[in-house]
Amino acid sequence: MLQAPKRKMMLASVLAVSIVSAGCSAKNEKDAAVTATATPAIKEVKTTTYEILRKFAAPEYPADGGVGKKTLLEAFEKTGAKGFDFKVTLASGDDYFTKLNILATSSQLPDYFDIDSKTLARFSEEGLLLPLDEYLKDAPNLMKIIPEEFWKEVTFNGKIYGIPKGRNDKPFNLPSTLGLTIRQDWLDNLKLSQPTTLDELYAVLQAFVTQDPDKNGKDDTFGLGVSNETNFNAIFGAYGIIPKYWTEVDGGIKKGLVLPEMKEGLALLQKWYAEGLIAHDFPIMESKQRDELVVNSLVGVFEGDVYYTEKMSSPLATSLHEANPNAKLIMLEAPKGPAGKQGYQEKLYNSEFTALSAKVQDPKKLFQYLNWVADQSDEGGFNHMMYGIENEDFTYDRATDTIELITPYAELYKKGYSNPVRFVIVTDRRSAKPEVREAIEIVNKHVISNALWKSVPAEMDYPDLETKLWMEYLVKIVTGVWPVEKYDEFIKKYYAQGGKLIEEQANELWKSLQ
Repeated sequence: MLQAPKRKMMLASVLAVSIVSAGCSAKNEKDAAVTATATPAIKEVKTTTYEILRKFAAPEYPADGGVGKKTLLEAFEKTGAKGFDFKVTLASGDDYFTKLNILATSSQLPDYFDIDSKTLARFSEEGLLLPLDEYLKDAPNLMKIIPEEFWKEVTFNGKIYGIPKGRNDKPFNLPSTLGLTIRQDWLDNLKLSQPTTLDELYAVLQAFVTQDPDKNGKDDTFGLGVSNETNFNAIFGAYGIIPKYWTEVDGGIKKGLVLPEMKEGLALLQKWYAEGLIAHDFPIMESKQRDELVVNSLVGVFEGDVYYTEKMSSPLATSLHEANPNAKLIMLEAPKGPAGKQGYQEKLYNSEFTALSAKVQDPKKLFQYLNWVADQSDEGGFNHMMYGIENEDFTYDRATDTIELITPYAELYKKGYSNPVRFVIVTDRRSAKPEVREAIEIVNKHVISNALWKSVPAEMDYPDLETKLWMEYLVKIVTGVWPVEKYDEFIKKYYAQGGKLIEEQANELWKSLQ
């Protein structure tokens, strides 16, 4: 039995331990409460998937975005961005704007899409587009690559509604890329020189049709392959006009399609068509069908892009080389016409735009991505977007600022990189091969300028004058359904059905800009 003093001492010890334990327990509970207060529950970031509509033809681009989309989103996420996703739909040619206008009419515009100046002006007036001024303030990389004067083209009533094309200031980034492309191997087979005039071109086309230029023993070749989108601009350029461009005449401006030179060009084309020198299905021939003729070695001359001159630089050139390893495409210098005029259609740096729907969700998040892919530094996403994975799809010599493709463009499209996902459009030809750079110089040597790039309201009121009325007369005269003299009737209809007002408004605007 314990003695009283000892029992008291033990009781005091137990009480002391209990008090300490209670204090520790209270402290732990307090610390837990503080910790719970200091560490709030992690909030899940909502993913926004942006619908993107691009004006581009790339049937090889995967519907799910492929590996390109996966690696791009992973790289973007490493910058701290969360909850961004995209889905791309592609359309080309006239089909693109048909689709875009249908979507606009049904209030289903995609979140982000390509657009031309006329449609941009109309959509902004109709309240279909999001003003961008607020979001551009937080996109320094985007602002850096777009010259300040370009923003004027997309500004309406004091607000910016579109994103112009960016520009890198290097000689090989000159804007015009379309010209007459010819099979050099066919010229070599027939021992012919490159044509420099319309008369010489006529002789070459005759030889391509009648002298079996591909040496396959078959009478199966056409001279000139034209889709329903090119409208013979390269031929009309030899008369000093581009049909849809404004031309300075007697102190004012007129559309090329109403000038006397137009009839001269039509007479020439009617003669060529009657002699079987032009692919007969051109009125209904889409670019894809025209390209099939090229790949199958059925046409010797066509209006093509500078990238067609190097076999690894475009899907068309790659396919042609696979089908015929000896095929060689080169770009012709613009042929001279009867009065010594020559030129391909000038293309401006800022002739392509993108815009956002007024209904887009969380535009700030989209601009965060656009700003990242506009960044051409090693931390940015531009090279990744355009060329894939460095040292896997491309190499980059930073000293000479030269991109060397390992993966050709057709395969880049298939993987989900390059033009189909080029949401920020920048003229960047660091990867251009010597053949392509030479072709760029040839095309830009002689160009025919547009005296007025801006649209006027009447053009939106009478859109069918160029898309339907002019095309009807062009096709029926070239194919011989109507005589060339019938074009006088077109001019009267053009002015009576809205052309007069268009020309008046255009001249007023042109003079105000002088």
